[in-house]
Amino acid sequence: MRLKTFFGLFMTFALLASSVTPVLAAEKPSVSAEGAVLMDAETGTVLFEKEADQKRLIASTTKIMTALVVLECCNDLDQTLKVPAEAVGVEGSSMYLQAEQLVTVRDLLYGLLLKSGNDAAAALAIHCAGSIDAFSAKMNEKAASLGMKNSAFQNPHGLNAEHHFSSARDMAILTRAAHQNEVFTKIVSSKYAQVNGITIKNHNRMLWSYAGADGVKTGYTINAGRCLVSSATREGMRLIAVTLKDHNDWADHAAMLDYGFNNYSLKTLCVEDQVFREVPVIGGDNVKAKAIKTERVLLEKEEEGLLEIQVFLPRYMWQPVIPGQRIGMLTAMLDGKVLAQCPLIAEKLSEG
Repeated sequence: MRLKTFFGLFMTFALLASSVTPVLAAEKPSVSAEGAVLMDAETGTVLFEKEADQKRLIASTTKIMTALVVLECCNDLDQTLKVPAEAVGVEGSSMYLQAEQLVTVRDLLYGLLLKSGNDAAAALAIHCAGSIDAFSAKMNEKAASLGMKNSAFQNPHGLNAEHHFSSARDMAILTRAAHQNEVFTKIVSSKYAQVNGITIKNHNRMLWSYAGADGVKTGYTINAGRCLVSSATREGMRLIAVTLKDHNDWADHAAMLDYGFNNYSLKTLCVEDQVFREVPVIGGDNVKAKAIKTERVLLEKEEEGLLEIQVFLPRYMWQPVIPGQRIGMLTAMLDGKVLAQCPLIAEKLSEG
């Protein structure tokens, strides 16, 4: 009988420890914030939360959304624009822009995210959408597309408004999306920047005080209290921490991030184009089985020794085998449950 696909044979790479010492569950951090979330940026897994879905004022952490919408609608960041009169003299933190001043989109983004300029937020919004209201509509469209269920935006800067709010979970979701933009990550991880010949300093103290910190944004109003979104990357794992209305935010973020890095890790199962072995093809040349994508899973560190990776491939195949055809599967198992899978496909035919 001709067998064209998966038949009985599989290779098992068991990463089972010969003996596993019981580990007590790590104590979760205690934070002062009214709302908090710790999220793994790659998988979106929430590692810690406190009142994560409560709608709250978010102050200038709003500017994460502002920056993301601007980056998606402005193709040329070096484009020069004239500062509109409506953007001048906006209350709160400021770049001190002047009407008709010439400035690039890039410089405004640095002023927005490092100096937290409310005038920069207004100038960018008007440039991208024509008005504050039109830009706010774009912000809400983006929030809906990201699945931010407890958020509404009424302005690009975060000053108190009746229909302007978010939640700790939604802000983590937003930041996870924003970090996928390399320009955003470059800006928010910058301690200093030169804007119009003036050196500006990032308000985010985490960049100086926490190893691996690479963002993101501070915020404060009297009604919102202290708001902070931070991120840090260690050993290839980026974590995002959010606290809303938190009088001890710097210490709380360090404690949350420490908890994540001390107790979780990302395990690489395969990398894109990784070849596992050749499969004989009867009536034709052999093919190589390769991974179609990079696949990683988030594990508690005490689980690492229990992870089992199985590679399912046929002993042989019959012609025709087409390059790119799925011919096998890599599966990661933990306690009998499937954590992740990655299809294996046929590489270009090689000489057998």
